[in-house]
Amino acid sequence: MRFSFKFLPIKDLFYSVFPTVGTYSGYLEGVAPTIFPNIWVAIGIGLLFSVILAVIFYRENVKAYKKSLAEILATGYFMNFTGRFGKLLRTRTPIHFSFPDDSIKTFTSDQIMVEVGMPKNLQSLNKYAEMVEDSYDIVYVREATFSEPFWVRATTNDNNLVIYEFPRTLFSLSRYLKDDFMDHKSAEKNSKKIYSFFREKIDQLRIEHSSEISNDKLNFKMV
Repeated sequence: MRFSFKFLPIKDLFYSVFPTVGTYSGYLEGVAPTIFPNIWVAIGIGLLFSVILAVIFYRENVKAYKKSLAEILATGYFMNFTGRFGKLLRTRTPIHFSFPDDSIKTFTSDQIMVEVGMPKNLQSLNKYAEMVEDSYDIVYVREATFSEPFWVRATTNDNNLVIYEFPRTLFSLSRYLKDDFMDHKSAEKNSKKIYSFFREKIDQLRIEHSSEISNDKLNFKMV
């Protein structure tokens, strides 16, 4: 990510970094006057430690920003699909689906299985997304309680419905972190860590909402 002063808070510098210059200079002069014969050498050493602390602050703030962004996307995805459809699967009410040929098919929750592909990096996300979109049709969920259109990619198999899903929201990361996704090499390297933050948040949400959703019907699979 390109350097930005927004990840180097002035408050942190004022309270934690700048005071170390004087602290280290006084300490080093006191304990080793023969090694640091004058105050300027001691101040230089103190300033070096201060720069190191500033770099640490910066790197931690960048990491926190990326983690926060991934967690926001994970929360939105969970609420819009995982939690939403998971709650529907937990009911005993038959669910109606509209297929591309305009036919309506009904399945109970025990006839439905959902595979959610959780990518390791951008390459695996692209590969799984292409597989799902090329292999399975869009099927609409006919549920009166949902005011907005709700569709999934699915196929029927021996009177069962298998739904294939993946977090499309991860594709938006390249708009927020342009420098991290500027070429294939950097995209693969940076997406691996950011996607891990996303998966960790999804796991946390699944635990928090375990009493509301049908976890046994949602098969999260690393792809």
